[in-house]
Amino acid sequence: MIVQFIKKQLLMMIRNPQVLLILIGMPLILITILGFALGSVMNGEDVSVKAKVAIIEHGDNAQELKDFEKKLETSTLPPEAREAVSQSARRLLPVELLKSEVLKRPELKKYISVDEVEPGDLAKTKEDDSYSAIIEIPEGFTLQSLSSMFLEGEQTPQLKLYRNEGKELTSNLVEDLLVSFQKQYSLSAVIGRSSEAALSTDTMDTGVKGTVSNVEDREPLTSVTYFAVGMSVMFVLYIASNMGSFAYQEKEDHVFDRMILANVPVWKYFVSILVTTVILAILQLGILFGVCAIIFDVTWPDIGSFLLVTTALSLAVGSIGALLTSLNYRANSETFSNFFSTVAVTVFAFVGGSFGEMFSSDFIQKVGVLTPNGAGMAAYFKLFQGYPLSSVYSEMLTLLIFTLIILTAAALLFPKRGGMAK
Repeated sequence: MIVQFIKKQLLMMIRNPQVLLILIGMPLILITILGFALGSVMNGEDVSVKAKVAIIEHGDNAQELKDFEKKLETSTLPPEAREAVSQSARRLLPVELLKSEVLKRPELKKYISVDEVEPGDLAKTKEDDSYSAIIEIPEGFTLQSLSSMFLEGEQTPQLKLYRNEGKELTSNLVEDLLVSFQKQYSLSAVIGRSSEAALSTDTMDTGVKGTVSNVEDREPLTSVTYFAVGMSVMFVLYIASNMGSFAYQEKEDHVFDRMILANVPVWKYFVSILVTTVILAILQLGILFGVCAIIFDVTWPDIGSFLLVTTALSLAVGSIGALLTSLNYRANSETFSNFFSTVAVTVFAFVGGSFGEMFSSDFIQKVGVLTPNGAGMAAYFKLFQGYPLSSVYSEMLTLLIFTLIILTAAALLFPKRGGMAK
């Protein structure tokens, strides 16, 4: 009897082209779009970003340096400290450092181009949409900066930044650079006031040279691999909601009532829902990863470990399908299946990391591995990178515990008789 139930439910799913399109076609489309669109970002490749920046300087650096040295002569610092401060001040002219050490660094030339504009052309420059940002340096900025750095009780100077809202990405880049410069220069100011010692431009140079490497000698994940896993473990959850809806439709068609009248044990129908959902989940994951292997060369180092993780994930999905069926029967509607497919799956996908970890906090990532899709992703990623099966025991255990808890709840809620199924 269980086999007949499973066969019937499988045929119902396979004969529904709309459902197949969502479960198979949609994730493949998203894998292609997200994998190639975000490939350069996730693979550490150069991103095509070019910020055009205008600098408008109202003051005279040389004259303001002289004014600072005159002010220094009238300070209460001892003669030895004055000489040291004077030498440091010549090396720490803020505008020159901003240009040479930040905006015009050789490493940033391919991302930022800088034009020095006359003060009288400010209004004209604002109307030029080609600029991502305009930096206006007020008169007396150098004098105030040096005074704030080395002399007590001086006013902190301010730059003016005009952002082009139509170029949000590049204008944000310029703003982030200025904020970083401000923090480093403020640190130098604190050191300058506290030590009264000579400072060098080394304090402004945080460009530590090095290379990016992995903690362990493993193959890095490509963007296509990431989203192949992310979209697959997300869309496999829709199997559960669809099975819950199909099962409720059978109740509406009085299949469940006829089964009760025929004295068929209800547990057989319950088991058939679970097994059918598991089989469909395995088939869906197998098809998606098979297509990705053929088209995108996303291959598994260990097929045996892949099948074990896929089975564990499919069991978790099967338990969700059984729970949704029980809840739908209890509520006498498809409310729970609809809620799961429209809200819960999206939340699971975000928390589990299907759309990437760029917007995830450490807390969300810790919670994410407790979800079935998050645990499945973590296990798949380890297997893709060549880890042995023993390294995914914690993820497998999470999936099995989740399955037992949800399946127990589903069995307790599943109705034991027909009618309103209460």
